[in-house]
Amino acid sequence: MSGNAKVFINPKSGSIRITGKIDVVDSDGNITETLENPKFCGCGQSKEKPFCDGSHKGLLEEK
Repeated sequence: MSGNAKVFINPKSGSIRITGKIDVVDSDGNITETLENPKFCGCGQSKEKPFCDGSHKGLLEEK
């Protein structure tokens, strides 16, 4: 991760939100892109995997 990025995991949806910039690297360690404030899918419903598109909203009801 670049700088002071922080990771937050939503216990209900499983989504992973990162604040700050992160470097995406390939298997050889080369940076392929840099992302800022990405949110990754944890529910499996996103149509934009691996990123969260909010599809979990309405599916995960308060119990």
